Amino acid sequence: MSARPDASAAGSRGWVVIREGQHRRWGGELRRHHIFGRLAERTGARIVESGWYPTLLRRAVRGPIVGSLPGPLIYRLPSRGPKPRFAASEKLRDRLLDAAISVTDPAVVAIYDDPVAQARALGVRQDEAWLAQLAARQRRNLTTFRWHVVPTASFAELAGLDPDRVIVGGNGTDVARIRVGPWPEQPAVGIVSGAAPGRGLELLVDAVGLARTTVPDLTLRMWLVPTSEASGEYLRDLRTSVEGRPWVEIGTAPYDQLGEILGTASMLCIPHPPNDYMDVALPVKLFDSLAAGRPLVVTPRTETAAVVSAMGVGAVSAGDRPEDLATAIVDLLSDEGALHSLGAHARQVAEQSFDWRVVGDRIASAVIARESG
Repeated sequence: MSARPDASAAGSRGWVVIREGQHRRWGGELRRHHIFGRLAERTGARIVESGWYPTLLRRAVRGPIVGSLPGPLIYRLPSRGPKPRFAASEKLRDRLLDAAISVTDPAVVAIYDDPVAQARALGVRQDEAWLAQLAARQRRNLTTFRWHVVPTASFAELAGLDPDRVIVGGNGTDVARIRVGPWPEQPAVGIVSGAAPGRGLELLVDAVGLARTTVPDLTLRMWLVPTSEASGEYLRDLRTSVEGRPWVEIGTAPYDQLGEILGTASMLCIPHPPNDYMDVALPVKLFDSLAAGRPLVVTPRTETAAVVSAMGVGAVSAGDRPEDLATAIVDLLSDEGALHSLGAHARQVAEQSFDWRVVGDRIASAVIARESG
């Protein structure tokens, strides 16, 4: 795909794209970096990716600054004309949203979570005032931007979004950063996740414990990240609860080493429990797991199960009991040749369908089509 701007897509007004530039440690940060990457390339957009301050946005729109800090900032204003279209890879805070409204035409924003519904689903204590603030921010972004890119249509419905303004973007992975590691000598189940009660981590511990009655040398490798103070407390409690199970390992997985680390597992698991929010979620870790070249085992949550089944990259457990998950794990481990074939196919699927350049190109085409209509 050419990186040269498509003149018909760019239009006379041009585009400004805000994306994550400082942090690319985890899948969500990579999504915020990549989601509008192809849109920026195809429209020749000006990119803002450092700090996300209103001054940086105005600088991108209005041109170079005359003078230097710490003196006053004086912008060289553009000639009269329509404001450039604006794409934001994440919901914006009030100051930046105010700046966007003043100097751009807000066109599209990525809405990949519903803060209140997600907090309830994860079961981690959150300050109610803070959640209310996040909900208000989401409402203002939804009102300000014409189009809303979402992970799934079912997520948009659960969040109450206007279907006429929704673009289903899906989620993706960076196959250039996540490489396939060598297969482990001993069988292991792996999971990479944020730490929270609603992630199904205890379910997975119990399921692997049951699977060990058939596969005695099976281990469980959990790479977990605390996402808040309450999440950190939960992770400490989880570590304590598995101290008597030496076959459970809990560590962390820096994104730059994710492929190598995930490669130490024979299969990867997403054991989300029954929940309306988990049914509509399409987590980045699913696609990172595919990029690592390992089969997936998931519980029967609607969207994750649909990807695993449609793409033929693993197994969906028959139910949500530890016994159901254990059966799916043992069945996959019973045929090493099939396990390796599934892993190779998972990597191929990641490269062909879910690399961020592929996903980003689909999103860019949808946005450009809407803006041209």
